[in-house]
Amino acid sequence: MRALALWGVCPDTGPACFSGRTTPACTCATSRGAGHKRSAPSNMQQPASNENRYQKYRPETTPAAVASLDWEGDWDEFAAPAQSSQDQNKTWDSGFFAPVSQTAAKKPLKINRDLLLYRARLSRNAAFRASSNKEKSRRQKESESTLRRVLAMDPTDGRAYVGLGKLLVQQKRFEEARKLYDDGAAATGGLNEYIWQAWAYLESNQNNVGQARKLYDAALVANNEHAASWHGWGLLEKRQGNFKKARDLWMKGIKATRSKPNSYLYQALALMATELKYTEEARQWFMEGTKTVMGAQSHAIWHAWAGMEASQGDVTVVRYLYRRGLEANPRSRFTYLSWGLFEKQQGSLENARALLKQGHQLNPQDPAILQAWALLEQDNGNSGKARELLEQGSKMDPWHIPIWQAWGVLEFRAGNIETARALFQEGVWADPVSKDVARVFQAWAVLEAQHGTIQLARELYKCAVKANPQSEVSWASWALLEEQQGLYTRANELRSYSLQEQISVVPPLNLGTQPDDPLITSVFKQIGDWITRVEDGRAKAMSRARPRALQHLQEEDKGFWDTEPERRRAPPVLDLKEAHEYHAKPLALPKVVDKRNLQKSRRNTRASAFR
Repeated sequence: MRALALWGVCPDTGPACFSGRTTPACTCATSRGAGHKRSAPSNMQQPASNENRYQKYRPETTPAAVASLDWEGDWDEFAAPAQSSQDQNKTWDSGFFAPVSQTAAKKPLKINRDLLLYRARLSRNAAFRASSNKEKSRRQKESESTLRRVLAMDPTDGRAYVGLGKLLVQQKRFEEARKLYDDGAAATGGLNEYIWQAWAYLESNQNNVGQARKLYDAALVANNEHAASWHGWGLLEKRQGNFKKARDLWMKGIKATRSKPNSYLYQALALMATELKYTEEARQWFMEGTKTVMGAQSHAIWHAWAGMEASQGDVTVVRYLYRRGLEANPRSRFTYLSWGLFEKQQGSLENARALLKQGHQLNPQDPAILQAWALLEQDNGNSGKARELLEQGSKMDPWHIPIWQAWGVLEFRAGNIETARALFQEGVWADPVSKDVARVFQAWAVLEAQHGTIQLARELYKCAVKANPQSEVSWASWALLEEQQGLYTRANELRSYSLQEQISVVPPLNLGTQPDDPLITSVFKQIGDWITRVEDGRAKAMSRARPRALQHLQEEDKGFWDTEPERRRAPPVLDLKEAHEYHAKPLALPKVVDKRNLQKSRRNTRASAFR
């Protein structure tokens, strides 16, 4: 019993008191000060506290450090044997049941761990922007070794578990990441919400819905104000078709994080409103999100807003929003890609090429930008440049399936059949179990069907629908092949199978994204009334006099001022004059400032001031 008290283990409740927290079954004030007072025996079961609810969500596997313990047995059985005077000066390698004084003594300074974590993050970011696979692998190994060094210094530092887990997930080492998160949750006593959330995100991506829900709940038990857990759980429910539950989770998250608003919760509600065809509600949510400190500096919410306005057809506002996104983050690869594709749809090929080119320069390891750039060159008849870009992208990321599919289609159209087959085979080997591989099988099947190998084409179509049963293109192409062979009954059967495999998520009727809280509802109503008054006054002013700054607009925007006010209504947060002034300017991409040179110039300026 005395040994257990020395270890910081309560004889009644076990290692739950190790971190110094007081549980209902333990009457001690702290595990570091006076000895534990053993509670009186009772036949009644003690209720589980909210802080320890995570224990019932633990998986069946137990970390190796505690696998040999009987959690329901008598803790007196595990008393350590008496140690000699020489052994008492030694510290344990296991940090979980080590004496509290020894564990605190062997921990290095927090500043040392902070520096190592910073270096690990720099190495991981450098690996993403590396120009070769060899450089990428070297940077990832540096980051992993640094993070494991932090874990050796302090096994209770949750930041190292989260960082190392993300690195393992990027390398598709899912089982190692799962084991790491399990050990991290045990080492931190289940009180680190970031570990639970990262683990839940992994299980959600692996389609383990039940386990992901339990882990998200455990994260919120650890910290009810953790916005990432509210956001991730809501996205999980939305993917399962539970729109109402997703909305309620995001609304609860907004209420729980009022002291520090998170723009991603507003963005999620805005995207749901867009999907439900509630455009005005979506604009209001986007406006509320960009009003927060985090939202004004987040390129994600500006990018999402631009995507919503692109479906409304107002080119001026879309370009303005994309510019605001690049101002928030000049390296945003998603903004460069989406804006480049938007300009391509509008016929502004030079603008699209400039955007994709600069996006590639800032993100040289992103294969999606290279693929979009190659397709742009291919559509303009520059097959040589497109082939060069696709080859470059395949070397940067050999596991990116769309690169191989686009390159194979390019060679197929150019008449290089054997080369196209080899490229399609590379695409299949990149990730045979992914749903994206269905596109490769479908393109390969079309090639074989056009060259008379009908039986091989059928087998390839069969592989495509097995990889992704919801691929309408694969089912339709297969049915067309059977019709061309005169098998009309078989073609109709394939179309019937396609309809059976389609999963359509139908949201509940009259489901809106407006909150049920009377206080928030009144705020939204006041905002809506103010927006209506401002827009009506602006429309009357614009109908009387056209601004001088808009005389040199492009021809495509001349009809903007002749339409009805309801049709040309812009997002409420935007100033139409400011948006059109942005559009009137030539395409000038934001400059990326080198922080190292900037800091160096500042130091030189300060040094010259003291001379």
